[in-house]
Amino acid sequence: MKTFGIGNVKETKELKEERKFKEIERMKNKFRSNGKTAAALVLVTLLGIISWCLLSRPLQASKRDGHHPPKISSEKTTAVKVVPLEKGYISETVVAYGTVIPAPGGIEMISVPFETQIQHIFVSQGERVTPGTPLLEVAPSPDSLLNLDMARTAYKLAEKRLAQVKKRQAFKLATNREVLQAEQAFREARLRLKNLEKRGLGKIKILKASGNGIVGRLYVREGTVVPAGGPLVEIITRKALEVRLGVEPEDVVRLKPGEKVALSPVIKSLASRMSGTIKAISRTVNPSTRLVDVFVVPTSFGSLLLNEYLRGEITIAAREALLAPRSAVLPEGDHYVLFTIKNGRAKKHLVEVGIESGNWIEITGHGLQPGDQVVILGNYELKDGMAVRLEGVR
Repeated sequence: MKTFGIGNVKETKELKEERKFKEIERMKNKFRSNGKTAAALVLVTLLGIISWCLLSRPLQASKRDGHHPPKISSEKTTAVKVVPLEKGYISETVVAYGTVIPAPGGIEMISVPFETQIQHIFVSQGERVTPGTPLLEVAPSPDSLLNLDMARTAYKLAEKRLAQVKKRQAFKLATNREVLQAEQAFREARLRLKNLEKRGLGKIKILKASGNGIVGRLYVREGTVVPAGGPLVEIITRKALEVRLGVEPEDVVRLKPGEKVALSPVIKSLASRMSGTIKAISRTVNPSTRLVDVFVVPTSFGSLLLNEYLRGEITIAAREALLAPRSAVLPEGDHYVLFTIKNGRAKKHLVEVGIESGNWIEITGHGLQPGDQVVILGNYELKDGMAVRLEGVR
């Protein structure tokens, strides 16, 4: 029993010594940790003192010199480009294209009153002719010559019969009625023959132009047999040309006869421009072009060519107004706005638009004057009162 008790006492002393050893090691570790923290705190403190000294020196120097550091603004600015509003004349035009065509009543159709055969053709389509210019050489067709021979034969027979009836009347063998019938047949045969000879039947004939003009169309070829009255060649009088323009149906209601039209050839320089007047406006849509035909009479015909392609400009409105570039006007809902610049800030204006021509547009709005700087670039980003910086001013 005693031996067991002594052993327990020894074991308890060993445990106490072990705990003391562990406590000492823990205290050492804690001391090391606290030492590192303290060193770090000391280092941070030193760095803060050095930074404060460095920053405070310029500030103190500026205060000694009487200067203050600039204040930094956090307000957002937008870069814009501006141009001044202008006052001038602006016009609205309708542009149409068309061709030069013969005017009604300006076409002379050459033909012969008997069946004929074409011997020679002296002109070409589109050729300009003057009075006396040879056009065609024609001769009677075989059937026409036959008709002429039959008319001559009938005339001779009627003449002989009339003579015979008159002799019989002298011997009381023919009545007055028979004499009258013979005389009537003779007159008819003579009239028919003279008519054929007067029309030139029986000889070769050269057809010539009666005035100045253009050969519009040739209907025949050499050797062709043409019936009596058939068309041979078409001559267009030089001063009987007009321009047929094709206009969009929605623009026709804004046009009226008598309005001026500026005409210019599409393939020539602007130096060839000429003027004209609207003569008539068609009330139907041309099935070939799906446009409405507007007929214009030129004031001069010197440089016009038949079937030439022309451009027509019809002014429907013109006035003096306040003008802004098209890019300055912005749509906003059911109205339009633009921005002007004053004292470095954007000012929003509600405007109404009018005539548009090229890059300019007519505007009306409260407080707008010629010379006001309007924004043409960057205006989509602006709001009323926003600060801006200008990139281009003229």
